[in-house]
Amino acid sequence: MTNNRSDDQVSRSGSRMKKLFIFYKERGLFRYVGRNVLMIIVLYVIFIFLVFLIGKYLIDFNRLFHGLFNTLSDRFVIILFFASESFMGLVPVDLFVIWTQKFEKPVPYLALLGILSYVGGVISYQIGRWISRWPKIKAYTEKKLSNYIDFVRKWGGAFIIFAALFPFTPFSLVVISVTMLKYPFKQFLLFALARIVRFVIQGVLFFDILNMDRWVI
Repeated sequence: MTNNRSDDQVSRSGSRMKKLFIFYKERGLFRYVGRNVLMIIVLYVIFIFLVFLIGKYLIDFNRLFHGLFNTLSDRFVIILFFASESFMGLVPVDLFVIWTQKFEKPVPYLALLGILSYVGGVISYQIGRWISRWPKIKAYTEKKLSNYIDFVRKWGGAFIIFAALFPFTPFSLVVISVTMLKYPFKQFLLFALARIVRFVIQGVLFFDILNMDRWVI
């Protein structure tokens, strides 16, 4: 009897996953993600190639970054990152990922950036709530973020996860778009955890796999 119940649960779970896959496929989620991931890969390859050439023939990145990171205190960098992630994500996160490589063990600092970005997303959620209280500001915001609002309406939590993992757009703007639709806060907190994963993966990819630290830091 127990085995039958387990088999039924597995079968129902597989059926739900299949329906969910078909649902997202019909709504174009995988096509959108595939196109953007391909674009991100191409841009990163071009970026890495240009940085390599510039670092080899034009600029001593070792001196540049060491000078910059020694001038700016770690506290200032962390505060700047947190402020950026809370308010529209104006500073590219790649710069902060590079900053973590100054430490002997960068992974804890990458995790710290992920946690701060996650908390910054929570602040952005509250900013979105505040915006929603003012009809004129809300209307203006909805107009500016209409594309992202449509994506959240079509794909829900899946878009939050992909936006947290990939640099499709500043994560803060996606979060504000979420609040425009009154997306449940608890579900947002769950899906936004992918933000922490993103920083660790990016750091490991850049510096453990591509060995960027040999010619950038």
